[in-house]
Amino acid sequence: MQFLRTQLENKDTQILQMQNLLDQQQRLALQDKKLLEEYKSEINKLKALKMPQEDMKDGSSIRGEAQEEIERLKAQLKLSEEERNKAKEKEPVKTESKKWWQLWRK
Repeated sequence: MQFLRTQLENKDTQILQMQNLLDQQQRLALQDKKLLEEYKSEINKLKALKMPQEDMKDGSSIRGEAQEEIERLKAQLKLSEEERNKAKEKEPVKTESKKWWQLWRK
């Protein structure tokens, strides 16, 4: 009879240990699930930050707007250079005429 009692007590302790292990496993599974959700949200945030750079490579509207701005600035630069060249062309004529005029005056 004593043997059966010890066997029952052993079984009870084993059952308690199994229940504790199952509870622990469930807690760990829940923690893993929460961590996975956090990692997924972080990955999505990083992808969202990275997307504008990828859009620049893919030729999206952002790139289109930037390209239009670049073309507009290039056109302005070209006009400025042309105006500067015209001004330079006019300047030597003026300086030469001044030199001749000054020589004539002397």
